[in-house]
Amino acid sequence: MVDEWLDFYLREEDLNILFVHEVDWMRKVVFDIQLLAEAMSLKGHRVYAIDYPSMGSNPKEEIASRAIPKSSVHLVHPSRIRIEGLSRMSSFISHYFTIERIIKKGYIDAIVLYSVPTNGLQAVYWAKKFNIPVVFRSIDVLNQLVPYPILRSITRYLEGKVYSKVDKVLTITPKLSEYVIGLGASPEKVSVLPMTVDTNLFCPSEIKNGLRSKWGLGDDDKVILFMGTLFNFSGLDSFLYHFPLIKRQVPEAKMLIVGDGEQRKKLEGIIALLDLRERVIITGFQPYQDMPQYINLADVCLNTFVSNSITKDIFPGKTVQFLACGKPLVMRSLAGVKAVISGEKQGVVYADNDNRIVAVISSLLESPEKRKEIGDNGLKYVKAHNSERVAEQLEAELVGLVDGRKSG
Repeated sequence: MVDEWLDFYLREEDLNILFVHEVDWMRKVVFDIQLLAEAMSLKGHRVYAIDYPSMGSNPKEEIASRAIPKSSVHLVHPSRIRIEGLSRMSSFISHYFTIERIIKKGYIDAIVLYSVPTNGLQAVYWAKKFNIPVVFRSIDVLNQLVPYPILRSITRYLEGKVYSKVDKVLTITPKLSEYVIGLGASPEKVSVLPMTVDTNLFCPSEIKNGLRSKWGLGDDDKVILFMGTLFNFSGLDSFLYHFPLIKRQVPEAKMLIVGDGEQRKKLEGIIALLDLRERVIITGFQPYQDMPQYINLADVCLNTFVSNSITKDIFPGKTVQFLACGKPLVMRSLAGVKAVISGEKQGVVYADNDNRIVAVISSLLESPEKRKEIGDNGLKYVKAHNSERVAEQLEAELVGLVDGRKSG
């Protein structure tokens, strides 16, 4: 199937682009890589992707379209040993040969790389061997996502190796630009490409009948929304102890937590302890296409992420999804976000402790005029960062690098 697909691509004139990552494309929540890859496919480029499938069964290849309707990404799942502990080690080898097999056909014009430990060096090695430009897309401090300290140190070392060898690093924030330069990337090869959002999907819209009642929300309830993976650094555990203060000031206040993750059991324990079961609802993960409905259901959106080595320089993708729906966002000051979005004039109100978050949310819930003003500000800001415009910027970077190789 791969050979047939590549033969088909040979007959076309647009770029053949290989996206490389090390997470499960189909099961992980939709984020930057799916949005950019699928947006590039809609621009006429042939997009190919390699991922790291989770332990469940996966076909070896499939045509994927998760984020943007009518897009088409040819997705290949490299084989691996499906035993904990051996899985990553075997993937290091299988990704090496999978990348080689595709590149050796001679049809890949450029690589967009998101990962380091599993396949970063492999992608860089084969790209150099076949004179293919590589763009690294930096959206996280990768070594901080590794749970074991010794592996974290190794990952940091590998990051430096990869950043110093790629042709371009496109970060999502100025803070991440400083980070990759500090690890060895050439400053002249580093620039910011904003986090993207599909404004055709994420936009102000009417709520489907039954969604409020499904989660026990009355027509007069004022909804605070948290959306995303429930990491241990979510900050929700601390915030929930302060939620009764909001309820005291705004009796109609309820909270909807749309997501799941490692912290869920702890949060459910706090909710039970404080007798908030009727006020704070955890929905679990919901389909990506339904996310705009949940956001539009909210009066105020919330991100309680604590600032630490993992979060301080990142730009959570849900930030622009909230703003694209015209909703005010209250969040802690993360340096990565604040370097891009200064405050209320772009739709975000920063609050650096739980007491301040309570005060800001309570005030907004009591003032529909203020909510609309801040929400409208965010909507204006985010229209300049939709997936089509960001894809155009990525396209220009890739075309420039490919043309430079040809002329050189």
